[in-house]
Amino acid sequence: MSTKVSKEELIEKIKSIIENEKFRLDGYFLCGFPTGAPNQVLQKACEKYVEIVENGNPSEEDTKTLIEALEASLNVESKVAEVNDITKSDVLVNYILEHKDVLFA
Repeated sequence: MSTKVSKEELIEKIKSIIENEKFRLDGYFLCGFPTGAPNQVLQKACEKYVEIVENGNPSEEDTKTLIEALEASLNVESKVAEVNDITKSDVLVNYILEHKDVLFA
């Protein structure tokens, strides 16, 4: 039994990544590293993609750029706050990557 994933659901997850990274950025500057180092490259890539989606249909190249940023983010996550870091975007990133074909549809 598989559930169908919609493009809208993936866009919401992308928006959640943006919020996570904003929270991590605030936590980083206000408190040091308790939330882990923010990934501004990932945040900016997600923001740009959401903006493109809201203004029309993203091109295949736009989607590829987002996918590349998502994949790269998995390699640069901070190890400092890895334990019990509820703000990490890895779960969301992996979910989106698992269903990335939906974004190309």
